[in-house]
Amino acid sequence: MVSRACEVLGLRITKGPDASLTGHREADWMSFGASGYDVLKDGPAALSDCLTAMAREKGVDRRFFGRLFGPWTTWLKSRSLGDEFEPLRDVVRRHVFDHFSVRRGVLVLGVPSEGKAGLNVQKPFPLKGFAKRNAEDLVRRGLVRRQADGSIVPMGFVTQRMLVAYERERRFFSARKGSGARVVVEAHGADAAEEACEPLLSISAVAQELRVTAKTVRYLVENGLLHGVDAAELYRRGATVVTAGSLMQFREIFISLGELADAAQRPQGALSMRLRNADVALLAMPHDLSRIYWREDVCA
Repeated sequence: MVSRACEVLGLRITKGPDASLTGHREADWMSFGASGYDVLKDGPAALSDCLTAMAREKGVDRRFFGRLFGPWTTWLKSRSLGDEFEPLRDVVRRHVFDHFSVRRGVLVLGVPSEGKAGLNVQKPFPLKGFAKRNAEDLVRRGLVRRQADGSIVPMGFVTQRMLVAYERERRFFSARKGSGARVVVEAHGADAAEEACEPLLSISAVAQELRVTAKTVRYLVENGLLHGVDAAELYRRGATVVTAGSLMQFREIFISLGELADAAQRPQGALSMRLRNADVALLAMPHDLSRIYWREDVCA
């Protein structure tokens, strides 16, 4: 299905908004796939830039996102796509809400519009205060980038609110560590004997528990929010597993959109937009990862 996403996006790029999803040769689909992959491999910001470029094409109807994006929108509406494609839909949905004036109640990939007018494309802004002092960590986490001239600027999807969420996270764990409470990030220096007798879970098992993607779990491990252990003796060389204790600590503090949707018996897309409109902060992560919230913000 990932390859199909590349093919359909490439079809829209190559053939325009009126292109049909049927009637193409295998060789054509391979060419479309290559075009789509060139965009999707670079993440959410690249996809949003691509959608913006579509609106600049000559002769297209810029008034309605469905007509403008054509087969790409049609495919994303397909009921055959599971929740694993929700991050992709969300990138497109956010782009639509930010760049089009959509009447209240109109569905955008399954989520009703709140009727807010589209915003202008966000202008780059400089890092200040806490974010500036922690710029290198933000680079490592994929939230800002270093430009050719050496300056550091936020990625296109990053807002001031996201940087506030990052500061909240860092200060929270710093305070817990200072109070003597055990925190997830401390587990990286845990004694080997303690690790040896603590239950270990595979990346896929943790993803299933948290109702997030495996890519999200790896990101959480890489950034110290979950404790990863090299399990070369138990799994293939280079494999990483997660300690059950760190997973338990994480779930005490955070909850994923998937878990919330299961508990509320509501579609993830609709719940995501409801939380967004209520200004509920997300854990600061790239937008191609699953959405995670502070438990105290949504379970009060």
